[in-house]
Amino acid sequence: MTNNLPACFTRLTDMDAAWTIPNPGERLKAVRKAAMNLKARIQGSGTAVCVRTCDISSLMYPARFGLSNAALSPAPNVVMRNRMQLVQTAHEGRLVNILVNPTDPDRSMETPFIGKQLARFGKTLTKVLKGKFVHGDVLSGLDALGVAPEDIDFIAFDHHHVQDVRGLLGTTVAEPGQQAPTAPLLPNARLIIQKEELRTFECMHPQQRYWYVRDGVAGVDPAKIIAVEGDYLVGGGFAIVRTPGHTAGNQSPAVNTDHGMWTISENGVAAECYAPEHSRIPGVRRYAREYELEVVLNGNTLESSPDQYTSMVLEKTLADPSATAPEFPQHFPSSELEASPIAPGIKPTFSHGHITHGAVAQKADFAGATRAA
Repeated sequence: MTNNLPACFTRLTDMDAAWTIPNPGERLKAVRKAAMNLKARIQGSGTAVCVRTCDISSLMYPARFGLSNAALSPAPNVVMRNRMQLVQTAHEGRLVNILVNPTDPDRSMETPFIGKQLARFGKTLTKVLKGKFVHGDVLSGLDALGVAPEDIDFIAFDHHHVQDVRGLLGTTVAEPGQQAPTAPLLPNARLIIQKEELRTFECMHPQQRYWYVRDGVAGVDPAKIIAVEGDYLVGGGFAIVRTPGHTAGNQSPAVNTDHGMWTISENGVAAECYAPEHSRIPGVRRYAREYELEVVLNGNTLESSPDQYTSMVLEKTLADPSATAPEFPQHFPSSELEASPIAPGIKPTFSHGHITHGAVAQKADFAGATRAA
């Protein structure tokens, strides 16, 4: 774990005092207020150079978790689509490439949650589901964008449920069953992770381990792990913002684009989770009105529900209204609810689908253009 932060990192302290307030109700008020200062800081740093979105995989997920038992449907599961973003920022004339949520779907199957699901389906149905539910991978996504794997500087996940970074970053020792250390798919990339999330891998509580790949960071060179505490700008127009609750070390990437601010996480699984008063999914609007809630949590873990609620309020405060559907904030669920015949009645009211901004830049061309300017 490196203690020396890269030069393109700038610590943001606007939220520090708010998160230390012990009373959860007062903490919510303080976070909501401080979020406006944080938003101004991120916007003031400029806009990102480029953002592109790539589909990775879909997954079945218990409906009682995804929409906190709010939806009225007999379906036990919903379907969500996991997507990756390439975010390009600039720092002192240098292009910085960040992959947000570059899930490895094959390695994710080692998560107890996914493994037990697949075991129920059997080998034949599992093969069919993999064919229908896996849409791409990190390397194919980069290839489609014309970006070389060695040009990725950082990777970041909003949280590490179902994630295994060993294939992306490589290992210094052989993984179980292998004869040699794992070669990295992204040879120059480093992981940005909150220290609290990294600590989870040291000794998992029984309520945590169902959702994690137990050895998901084991054997990774510590120099490739940037463990942070709090909020940081990375270049201009992009920040890592702590959003604890869903997991202790949850964090939300925030990116400023030419169509406003976006936040990214799986704290909520649909746009309407951040504006349930506009939901057309049966039951969701009534649920929020009955319990006087302004957000609907992704509720598969209960590490700290009040903080997860507060974090969702922070995300929707940072995010600008959608240009397409301004009743919804530009919060991009890293695994977004999608319509499916296996989930009758649970069709998202509105889907973001992608974040697209700017033009994909190349490091060599970017440096040359900067020198010419």
